[in-house]
Amino acid sequence: MTKLQYQLILDELKTTLSNVKDEDVENFEQAVKDAKHIFVAGKGRSGFVADGFTMRLNQLEQPAFIIGGITTPSIHEGDLFIVISGSGSTEYLRLLAEKAKGEGAKVALITTQPDSKIGELADTVIELPAGTKYDAEGSEQPLGSLFEQSAQLFLDAVVLDFMQDFNIDETAMQKNHANLE
Repeated sequence: MTKLQYQLILDELKTTLSNVKDEDVENFEQAVKDAKHIFVAGKGRSGFVADGFTMRLNQLEQPAFIIGGITTPSIHEGDLFIVISGSGSTEYLRLLAEKAKGEGAKVALITTQPDSKIGELADTVIELPAGTKYDAEGSEQPLGSLFEQSAQLFLDAVVLDFMQDFNIDETAMQKNHANLE
C-alpha cells in the first residue's frame, strides 16, 4: 500500500510543478538576482521551506536572511522579501509584506492563491496549484502537504538554476555550509 501512496504523491507533485509558468519563474529568479538583500518568511511547515531556501541562498553567496532572527538587518529599497504562504493570506506574513513594501522593497509570493491579500501586494507571484489546509479539493494529501512539498522542490530547482547562473558548484557551496554545527 505504501508504494501506492508514494506514487500518488509523485503524481500530484508532477501535476502541480508542471503547471508553474515559465515567465513567472524567470521573473522570480530575476527578482532574486536583482536584490541587494533577500529576506524570506513562512509560517508552520512553509517556514521550514523558507529556512531551507535561505540557507541555500547563503551557500550560493547571496545575502539572505530569515525573518525573525536576532541578527536580521533592516529591509530597504532594492531588497526582496520572499513570502511562502499556501493561502497567501496569513495575517502575520501580510503585515510583514506591507512593511517591506512601505520600505521600498519588492515582494515575491509563492502560493496557491495569487489573488490573495499578499498576492495583491506582491511584485512577483509563483502559483503552485496545490491544495492548502483550507482547500481539501486540491490534493489527496492532508492539509497543505502538497503545497509545502511543491514549494520545496520548486525552490530546489531554482537553486540548480542559480548554481549555473552564479557559476558556483557544489564544492563551493559545501565551503559555505555552516561549520559551527
